[in-house]
Amino acid sequence: MTIVKTIVRTGMVGGLLAALLLPLVGCGAVHNSKELEDQPVFTQVPVDTRAMLDMLNAYRAQNGQPPLRHDARLDAVSADMARHIAGRDSMDTWAHSAFGLSQRLEKARYPNYAGAENLGAGYASLQAAFAGWQESKDHNKNLLNPYVTRVGIASVDRSNGKWRHFWVMTLSRPTEDGRPSLQ
Repeated sequence: MTIVKTIVRTGMVGGLLAALLLPLVGCGAVHNSKELEDQPVFTQVPVDTRAMLDMLNAYRAQNGQPPLRHDARLDAVSADMARHIAGRDSMDTWAHSAFGLSQRLEKARYPNYAGAENLGAGYASLQAAFAGWQESKDHNKNLLNPYVTRVGIASVDRSNGKWRHFWVMTLSRPTEDGRPSLQ
């Protein structure tokens, strides 16, 4: 509203501009500076995929599972989900379900036989996110999933809010890697 008050004081031109801007202020199209400062800023954080693969594959080897390969297509799927949860400042979303992951992989034109996903919020580093996933029964099950062959990861930071750091790891077995053998 301070913008309109300043313009109105400038006289007839100001009055005309105020008449044009007043409806915009009323419908929320013009924000005051405090509202603009409160808007979150999202930053995609580069993830060291080599470090992630080394950590994940060493852990899988310790538990009798074959190594995974990095897949940039899964990085993109992970990045979309990381932006989604960062925008919500929450991991509570229908998109984080077997159906949601299946839809997102289909949308990315990533035909697959198996898929899993780990989300994390609040972890300041890859090592912290990975340790958190290891300590969680369901996330750990995904890390050691015997049916997946590829992995992608992404991280997004949020400038304000509850969590600030968001992580997504997507694991899958694309059809090009063949059907999994049932163990």
